[in-house]
Amino acid sequence: MKRSLFTPFLMTLFLMFFFGCANLESPDEVEEPPQTPVETDNGGKGGILEEIVVESRDLQMNGFDKEYYTEADLNGDGIKDTISLRTAINPYYDEVISYELYVNEEALSYEGEMISPFFHVTDLLATDNLLEIAVSEEGPSSDYATVFYRYMNGKLTVLSKLEGFLGEIPNSDMSGKLIVHGDGRVSTLSRGQVMQTFFYEDEYLLVSPTELKHVEKDLYPMETKVTLLKKLKTVVSRSDSTEAYEFQPGEKAVLLETDNRNWVSIRNEDGEISWFRIKDFGMILDQEESGFSTDFFEGLNMAD
Repeated sequence: MKRSLFTPFLMTLFLMFFFGCANLESPDEVEEPPQTPVETDNGGKGGILEEIVVESRDLQMNGFDKEYYTEADLNGDGIKDTISLRTAINPYYDEVISYELYVNEEALSYEGEMISPFFHVTDLLATDNLLEIAVSEEGPSSDYATVFYRYMNGKLTVLSKLEGFLGEIPNSDMSGKLIVHGDGRVSTLSRGQVMQTFFYEDEYLLVSPTELKHVEKDLYPMETKVTLLKKLKTVVSRSDSTEAYEFQPGEKAVLLETDNRNWVSIRNEDGEISWFRIKDFGMILDQEESGFSTDFFEGLNMAD
């Protein structure tokens, strides 16, 4: 009797051990969570990579007076690339007017005005393996601009030149309006192309490793209060040439939006919105008297 009870007990233990072991995975079969390219390659986090320190030293060779240098894996091959920016100053003014950018043995030259004697290593898209080099300049009249460079397949190329300054503006307590978001987007302030000096929020998108594409908008805000100096005829809309409100000299108005090419919308004191046409930056069309934007409007910003 004791033997008949002991046998089923042993069988039960054997079955528990067999099925328990069958559900265990070997160490080789356990899946690790996949690493993103950011974790496995260049460590990019998007935006300006502040952890990549750029150093400087005096340089006296071939007209260059300063060198800014660092190392970073720009193409995601696991090997750090040597980056060097050699700057030359204007002999008459204390400003950088040109530079040569080196990545390993590749080099590109650039000439400008009020160039920031520095560069940033950026990560436009944190989910790829690529980093960029960005060099900004103040320009002749606060015409800020930034050039993005890319190093791929052993070649150094210009990815894009955008309006706006990246990072802190030298000799000031201000920072530029150009922002690298790290998700492929770059936002900045761009200068309007019609009627007056104005700026609007603009955006670019990295659509391929070699193209930073402008995201065009249908209309751009102007929001400028003006006083009419001449009679101004307007139409209902860009697609409807029916005559709308006719402004008289002395009236107040607001220039609302523009397509940055041919059309501007205007709001009268009663809140009615209509449109007028322009060409060649500021020549007002379809009027009894032709004239430039400053002939028709007081209150425009005409900064250089």
